[in-house]
Amino acid sequence: MTEDEWIAGRSHAHLSVSVGLALIMLGLAACGTERGITGREPDQPGIPLAVLTVHVRLQPSDTALASALDWESGVPGAEVNLLRNGTEDWIRLRTDRTGRARAVDLLSGLYLVYAGRILTQAEASAAELPIRSFGDGITTELADRGEQSLEFELSSDVPGSLVISEISGWGPPSWEVGGSYTDHHYFEVYNNSARTLFLDGMVFGATVRGDDNIFGHCAHSQAVRSDSLGVYSLALLQWPGAGGEYPIGPGESRLVAMSAIDHTAVHPELPDLSHADFEIRGARAADNPAVPDMIDVGLRPFVTRLGGAALSDLLAGNVGFFVARPLDPGELPIMYRDFAGQSYQRIPRDLLLDVVGRAQVLADLQRESPPCVPLLHPDFDRYPGGFYTIALGAEDRRLSFQRRVLRSEGGRDILSNSNTSAVDFVLADLTPGVPLWP
Repeated sequence: MTEDEWIAGRSHAHLSVSVGLALIMLGLAACGTERGITGREPDQPGIPLAVLTVHVRLQPSDTALASALDWESGVPGAEVNLLRNGTEDWIRLRTDRTGRARAVDLLSGLYLVYAGRILTQAEASAAELPIRSFGDGITTELADRGEQSLEFELSSDVPGSLVISEISGWGPPSWEVGGSYTDHHYFEVYNNSARTLFLDGMVFGATVRGDDNIFGHCAHSQAVRSDSLGVYSLALLQWPGAGGEYPIGPGESRLVAMSAIDHTAVHPELPDLSHADFEIRGARAADNPAVPDMIDVGLRPFVTRLGGAALSDLLAGNVGFFVARPLDPGELPIMYRDFAGQSYQRIPRDLLLDVVGRAQVLADLQRESPPCVPLLHPDFDRYPGGFYTIALGAEDRRLSFQRRVLRSEGGRDILSNSNTSAVDFVLADLTPGVPLWP
């Protein structure tokens, strides 16, 4: 998201309130539920499984937009996605002309739910609007029986300035690359604005993870993940330059590689990153001297090595990533120490240019250890995206987390930035340095 998106009154998904005592007890017992799906008549006989009605509207600040699109009663044609925690089979629905969708025969449990809508060219032309994207999401507990309801108020896209456009996926398994090989990871940033920006001194980092396992505990990190005043990070990378050395023009991207070499020599499914614009200092077994280094400025090295593997948060699921304005890391306060005693600095919201959340689906693990809720405060990202499944199938190994191309303006691509990573990003064949996903 951008500095323009710190607007008071951005509303989020609002849920119906139940007065049933049984459902209240379920809500109190739910692990990590911030905003719950409510139920009515949970003991009603003859309904063995739950029925969920989802109503999707635009947020109140977009009343004029809803009127222009004739969406006052709800958003038609929105895609609603539901996943019961501990499974890998998504339920995908479309809203009717009133903005409602209905799912039946649902088992109780913790559900990942998000809704999104992208205008078609015909809709945009008829309303004399550019193509827009909208999104919102929630992780919540579903009761075991009866009619239940959920309402979303979708956030609309704002182009912003510098945004994260791609983050690499997992890659081939270790036995196909001769061991643990992770030097092929990368991320990419994109100038989504109409003016030239300068990367000099800007910062990239990862947030506190949203895992309830050896990497973290939900209860311990709840306060910092829910903080609206900033995001927390222990590992930061800073772009080199003293000002004016590294411009990025409108519609241009810059690729940052762990190691800026051709990795196809290790495995044909790995990317060629020899054309990278920057390289992560300290990460690589092989150095490309022609590529400038990123500067490691966090409290912990951005990349550590375990045996032959370069480890960083670029490999993690259930984590946020951000880019921030130029800053002095030494002036950032230490605001949090995790369960392992590692220190985190808070990057204040007024310095943040973009924040995205990437989720991971590990059915067996997450059945016992559900993801933390929320991953990020909804001011920063209303719902994480990607839902990358670590799998061994060839269909998953060349995928990356990519931001959608929403429309074109003045000969440049405008990428989707609805402040909802689940809508703005897709999993697609990796394209380091080239935004291609429509």
